[in-house]
Amino acid sequence: MEQSKSFETVRVLLVDDDEEDYLIIRQLFNKMTSIDTKLEWISSSEEAIDVIKEARHDAYLIDYRLDALTGLDVLQNVKAYERPEPFILLTGISDYVVERKSLQLAASDYLVKKNLTSDNLARSLYYALGRKEQEKQKIDQLVELNRTKDEFISIASHQLRTPATTVKQYIAMVLDGMVGQISTKQKQMLEKAYESNERQLTIINDLLKVAQIDAGRMEIVLSKTNVSTLLQKSVLDHVPSFEQSKQILTSDIPENIHASVDENALRMVIDNLLENARKYSEENAKTRISLDWSDDKIIITVCDQGVGIDHPERLFQKFSRIPNALSTIVGGTGLGLYWAQSIVDLHGGELTYKPCKPNGSEFTVSIPSM
Repeated sequence: MEQSKSFETVRVLLVDDDEEDYLIIRQLFNKMTSIDTKLEWISSSEEAIDVIKEARHDAYLIDYRLDALTGLDVLQNVKAYERPEPFILLTGISDYVVERKSLQLAASDYLVKKNLTSDNLARSLYYALGRKEQEKQKIDQLVELNRTKDEFISIASHQLRTPATTVKQYIAMVLDGMVGQISTKQKQMLEKAYESNERQLTIINDLLKVAQIDAGRMEIVLSKTNVSTLLQKSVLDHVPSFEQSKQILTSDIPENIHASVDENALRMVIDNLLENARKYSEENAKTRISLDWSDDKIIITVCDQGVGIDHPERLFQKFSRIPNALSTIVGGTGLGLYWAQSIVDLHGGELTYKPCKPNGSEFTVSIPSM
């Protein structure tokens, strides 16, 4: 077997609580000629977990039967599936169940000790390292592709936003009579054009916000804010649209509740939740927004009597629109809740969903108050 030029001295950590097994495996390593290795040994699973997390080795050999933990416990504890180094599980006897579980936990290989030779151990290390290198290259390519995509979306959104905003301004000027009187039919057509342009701007803005978040360029500025006033203003702004949809918006907002938040970002999250509640509810439905607090957090709840959500596991995914009785009428990008959750995450908080009995949806924003 020809040695890979990309591997120099491979640092291998053996985790095994049996010294005799260590001595046997060390002899196998000493006989290897196809790959240059440096073997280190740890007998304690707890110590091994700490050492593995330091990432000082290129590969790991983990015995299945250790002390208080098993090799599978070690794989799970160090999150082997997230690590760039390969893990090979060793066992005294072949066990299909253990082998399957080890592969599920991202072990690169599963070897039975009694069948070990210097050649098959070297081969296992060689191919495990090669596969991990290929995986790393694929991940790097995906990261670069994702970065390029985010950059394109950001640039495209900026470029689209300017002409769309200009179109909006000119249509508004014509509707306001700044270039003369227009007929009723012309006004109706211009109003439809204005509404379509508004929807386009909403889509562009959503894409731009998501691109900023995905690229890590979204920042929030925390300041002590009267959250009660913020919510009351949001309610006042949304009441006309709820009335136009023949729905009812109520609130339970105590006075003078303060928290350190980004006022503009949190306001947009609340606006998104209220707008969704209205869009996905029928006539006569009620939506209620409430504010509660404790010593360390504020809790904002929006509960509606809308059509509900059949697949909540897809709620906060990008471009995910869940089919319901109103989704085809309402339209949208499927970005709003993804963006809202990202903003709440930046606050160190949590945005959650549960059904609102007897029907509808309840979204809760929980944010640290300090």
